[in-house]
Amino acid sequence: MDQHLPVDLVAGARIAVIDGNAYAMAFWGMQAAFSTLWSPMFFGLRRLRDSLFAMLPLWIAVFGATIANFQLDFWAGLAFVPYLLWVSVAAALNVGMWRLNPGVEPLRSADF
Repeated sequence: MDQHLPVDLVAGARIAVIDGNAYAMAFWGMQAAFSTLWSPMFFGLRRLRDSLFAMLPLWIAVFGATIANFQLDFWAGLAFVPYLLWVSVAAALNVGMWRLNPGVEPLRSADF
């Protein structure tokens, strides 16, 4: 069984023990919350347009976490770079899916 630790958790653990980490930890918490919100909106509920309203603050939070982490710990900042790239790609795909599928109806709670 392949066991690994997600890099955002490693970055959060490195930053959590450093004095002056308030902004970095706030951005870390924001990215965790918006990531948790965006995934079910986009994949589960098929709310392609509405999920963009979670994607924008997610991207801002990941960008902010990347900058704040770099200011405190090089390796924690570097750990967020692939995540920032992935969130950027996911945002572009989200916009593309919404624009190419304007007639897709979101799932209703009765559909699951």
